[in-house]
Amino acid sequence: MMVQVSSLNQYSFCPRIIYLSKILKLKPEFSPERSRGLISHAIRRELSMRQSKLLGKIRDVNDLNSTLVEELDRILEDAPHIYKGFLGEVEYNRYLPEIRSEILHEIGIMGERLRFMVEEIGFERALMTIIPWKVEYTVRSKKLRLSGRIDKVMRNPSYAPVEIKTSSVPDGIWVGDRLQICAYAMLLEDRFNLKEPISFGFVEYTRAQERRPVMTTEELRRKVLETRDEIIDIFNGDIPEICPHGNGKKCRSCCYKGQCYDV
Repeated sequence: MMVQVSSLNQYSFCPRIIYLSKILKLKPEFSPERSRGLISHAIRRELSMRQSKLLGKIRDVNDLNSTLVEELDRILEDAPHIYKGFLGEVEYNRYLPEIRSEILHEIGIMGERLRFMVEEIGFERALMTIIPWKVEYTVRSKKLRLSGRIDKVMRNPSYAPVEIKTSSVPDGIWVGDRLQICAYAMLLEDRFNLKEPISFGFVEYTRAQERRPVMTTEELRRKVLETRDEIIDIFNGDIPEICPHGNGKKCRSCCYKGQCYDV
């Protein structure tokens, strides 16, 4: 069977999520916090996906902010239609003013960082470091028994996968995010039959406008395959125990917290 790369991240947070969502087919509970999070994720992700195309059209760094703000307002109109299945019945308009204000601040940070890069390496080279080779690039491997869709693939000149994350920003990089990046690197190596390994990828935390590197070490590669096999075991009948990680904070923030103890 094929394991979705995103499932590695879910398993890392809690193995029970795989059991509840993939085996029992339970739907996550809705709450105001979850509704706001879904809308915020959809808008930030769409802006990140579109920004590379927009940046390719900009010839003056001073035009960056106004161009992105205009695109943000278009996204606010488009997102409910693009992400209709993802957003479901959430109260979309209720959260827009607050989310728009947050993203305007992030656009300001992006503009300042691009200006700094332009001063250091020039406009064209700065854009080359930002604009991806591919977006939403689908990969799968029978040998690895993994499949997924990479948010962005950089190629300058070697390949580097980029995963967009719109949630809270950790001090370092979440373990699940590391697993995703490493798995995508392994899939790209297999897809293009690369002789040399892809040594790193990036997690793009949109709230901080940062790309943080993930080194694809032997230890991390091994962990990817171990996690894949543990997920397959769940599909083959293993049932993870309740709160296997022993982290009450995870349980309190989980969208399955009201159902997990009942099954």
